[in-house]
Amino acid sequence: MERKLRGRDAPLVLVEWSDSFGCGSRWGDIDLPHESTGVQVCRSAGWLAYDGDDYKLVIPHISLIKDEDEPDQGCGDMAIPSAAVISITRLQQGDPHVR
Repeated sequence: MERKLRGRDAPLVLVEWSDSFGCGSRWGDIDLPHESTGVQVCRSAGWLAYDGDDYKLVIPHISLIKDEDEPDQGCGDMAIPSAAVISITRLQQGDPHVR
């Protein structure tokens, strides 16, 4: 399923995903184990602006434009390959008008 959402309609989520880890600083014998290789688990939180079979687009910072005919704005967006996603947890949002 593929979904593309405006900032005001996108759910707030916590995405847990796997990523490669490490990059050796020098050449070494490939028959020997390397200290800095493996997989690590990452967590990213933000609004799920795109939920596709290919990737998930998470935007941690959004600005809701008052004029609903104008597009909302976002900053810090990150595309996470769907194959790397371990879990997506929907977070509870408070009323954006309450300070």
